[in-house]
Amino acid sequence: MSDAATTPPEEPELADRAAGRLRGNPTLVGVALAFALLLAIGVVPRVRSRLELQRAAAIAAAARPVVGVTTPHPAPSTDLTLPGTTLPFQQATIYARVDGYLERRLVDIGDLVKTGQLLAVISAPEIDQQLAQAQADLVRQKADLAFARSSLERYEAADREGAVAKEDLDQRRTAVHTAEAAVQAGTATVQRLAEQQRFEHVTAPFDGVVTQRNVDVGALITAGSSSSTTSLFALAQNDVLRVYVNVPQPYVNDIQVGRPAQIRTRSLPGRTFNGSIARSASALDLSTRTMLTEVDIPNADGALKPGMYVQVALQADRVGPRWRIPASAIVFDSKGTQLVIVGPDHKVQVRPVVLGRDFGSEVEVASGLQGDEMLVTTPSASLVDGTLVEPSEPKP
Repeated sequence: MSDAATTPPEEPELADRAAGRLRGNPTLVGVALAFALLLAIGVVPRVRSRLELQRAAAIAAAARPVVGVTTPHPAPSTDLTLPGTTLPFQQATIYARVDGYLERRLVDIGDLVKTGQLLAVISAPEIDQQLAQAQADLVRQKADLAFARSSLERYEAADREGAVAKEDLDQRRTAVHTAEAAVQAGTATVQRLAEQQRFEHVTAPFDGVVTQRNVDVGALITAGSSSSTTSLFALAQNDVLRVYVNVPQPYVNDIQVGRPAQIRTRSLPGRTFNGSIARSASALDLSTRTMLTEVDIPNADGALKPGMYVQVALQADRVGPRWRIPASAIVFDSKGTQLVIVGPDHKVQVRPVVLGRDFGSEVEVASGLQGDEMLVTTPSASLVDGTLVEPSEPKP
């Protein structure tokens, strides 16, 4: 009991002695205060900043990414304008069918001609002589046939009386058949040579204009159309022109035969030529992925010339609804062309689409959209199916 009673008074005495030493030593008191001040200045803000960073990181991890969204709007039904080339409705390179010399040339470059009009005359005396000989041979063959028939009639009359042998009668019948065959062959020869003689007169196969003239009077003419022979004339029908247009793959199903088309060219400012889609190849060129389409344009005044570069406005029948969206909303990757769509539950869905026309800052979507979707305007690679986002529509 005595020890317990004496212990407590000793502790205050130790504390009093320590406090007395501090009070008695001002330098030591200053060092202690400076250390406490530095500790408060350096350590406490660091601890506070670390706590704030941890709190902000936790909030950011739990927050949804904010994405800008927009909705597609219907694409206008505008005409499809494509480059084209004018060509004659018909064109032909005319070669000679007989050998000879050019006796007369009746047309020149730029002359308008009608069907069957005489263009040139070729002198071919060899054919004329062969025809005259064939005609003379045919006359002789017909005479031989007449003699054979009359001889057969006499033998048949004698045979009825039993005055000739059957073998002689058969010979006369054979002679008639032979003469008939000779007449048929001679007639064919005369017709063939007569056709060749008609080729001495070169005529126009259709109404048109002479675009080339390659021979003059006295020139040696060689029949045929090989690379070593020279053509006589080139003829083109220009009252109606064909315009060749290569339609890109996204629009081939929109082009229908019979739909109207308009032609414009810088060579004739202010003028518009109306025509229609006449025919299409119904197949795509593998090298260009385009379909050849022809537009027929009336050209009665000849204002349009073959070989012109023109702009062709085609009225396309769109298959299904089309939508226009910002070009920045499109995602191109190994899976193809896609859009990032925000659903009603704010979850992201990546959807494949088929694009149509390109308008620069906007692109037409041919299929894959209904029109009421919310599209992410600038999707990032981190947006995958099922990602929760916070959509932010642009302010009006």
